[in-house]
Amino acid sequence: MQDGRFLKIIEYLKEHQTATLAELAELNHVSVDTTRRDVDKMDQAKMLRKVRGGAVYHNDELTTQRVNIRKISNKEEKGQIARLLCNYIVDGQCIALNSGNTCAAVAQYLVEKYFRLTVITNNLQAIKILSQKNDFMLVVPGGIVDGKEEAFYGEMCEKEIRKYNIDVAVLGIYGISLEKGVTDFRIRQSGVMQSMLESASKTIVLADSSKFGKVSYVNVCDLDDINLVISDQKISDEVKDQYAARGVEIVTE
Repeated sequence: MQDGRFLKIIEYLKEHQTATLAELAELNHVSVDTTRRDVDKMDQAKMLRKVRGGAVYHNDELTTQRVNIRKISNKEEKGQIARLLCNYIVDGQCIALNSGNTCAAVAQYLVEKYFRLTVITNNLQAIKILSQKNDFMLVVPGGIVDGKEEAFYGEMCEKEIRKYNIDVAVLGIYGISLEKGVTDFRIRQSGVMQSMLESASKTIVLADSSKFGKVSYVNVCDLDDINLVISDQKISDEVKDQYAARGVEIVTE
């Protein structure tokens, strides 16, 4: 699969900084011509920088690069998390979804499994998906467009969100830790997440196993402010017990 090849190339370049087309072809067990086409596409999407005869690593961290890369990261885990979330949402509720690819995956699952929901979201990917469902009430808070994150943000967006009584806020996040709680690198999006959290009766955090123990530079909320974390099955029982001791349930199945 192309996505799998892209991720292998990114990880290889992250470790080695540079690679020839022949090295990347061997890495993915494909031809040099296929690898050349992959590198061309990845260069156009700003996932790496193409050079003569090969590629070099893009200097940004994976988490702060364009949404293009994050879309294909932990894709299976995101799908699993979306399916689990549906055990905690009931038809007729008002749901909030923030920006990010995990919440876009949730939007797709909501369209497939639910008949009637009110969904408030600043997520441009999710808006496109949810607009297919005529029986959904889709609320889009106005604001400034964050092109890199494909989402709205700003004071107007936050104020609009706080007008609603939300049953469940569903937050896709960058990191969660016992020491710092929920954190994120998206400075422009942090106020939007906090507005959703403040307006909701219940907050569910979506965090695949790679997010645990990570800390970014923006504090979103404390562990006490969330009701549930949904993750994938790679989380150990030890980690579950540590968070349970802090009053946070982690659901993986």
